Amino acid sequence: MKIKNVKEIPQELKTTITTIIELRTDFELATAEQFSPWLVNAPTADDRLFVARLVSDKLNHSLQLIRILEELNAKEIAEKLQNARLGLHKLDVSNLPLFNWEDVIAFIFLVDRAALYQLRVLKDCTFEPLSNLASNMIREEETHIIYSQNALKDYQNKDRMQGAINFWFPRAIELLYAMRSLNPNHLELLNISRLVKEEMVNEFVAVSNEELKKFGFKEVEFKKALHYNI
Repeated sequence: MKIKNVKEIPQELKTTITTIIELRTDFELATAEQFSPWLVNAPTADDRLFVARLVSDKLNHSLQLIRILEELNAKEIAEKLQNARLGLHKLDVSNLPLFNWEDVIAFIFLVDRAALYQLRVLKDCTFEPLSNLASNMIREEETHIIYSQNALKDYQNKDRMQGAINFWFPRAIELLYAMRSLNPNHLELLNISRLVKEEMVNEFVAVSNEELKKFGFKEVEFKKALHYNI
């Protein structure tokens, strides 16, 4: 059964939907903040133009998510998210600066890819405003991934890039695990139970490592690099 607007949301599902949107909004806002220094520091004019588009996409996504939060009567949550800065976001992956250009490329390839995997699940959500927004966000996120793939393919300093890949791979997994505290029955009702299933993580790991090997990098045994237990 499709839920066409917030007035039709069953009360027991409202908290779960709000939490999903809150986590996603925080991630989008944090990513815009993390990438902003590279608007002027990216290596080439083309790279700076790409970062400008990426930051614009992230801010646009977050604005649309905030509007849904406001419709859910979660204005205080929306305001708090907009006031958060690096170090105050909900996930570790969202509180880490991108120190060098290798971090930027690895983050897009891995962390944005993990976010894309989540969006592909959310597009099937029975809550239509979220489903429709996720579908629109997917198209833009896919262009980010293509950019990172091209950058990895041509990158000269393989050792420096491998170091960044090793660092960001487990933190991408953290993003995939971010919603595991949500009520699985609610996720089932919303048709998004795959968000918390191991098969999504396994697919992400397999596909990412296969591409990395194709580009001349070593695959990552991410569990060895994690700083927390999963």
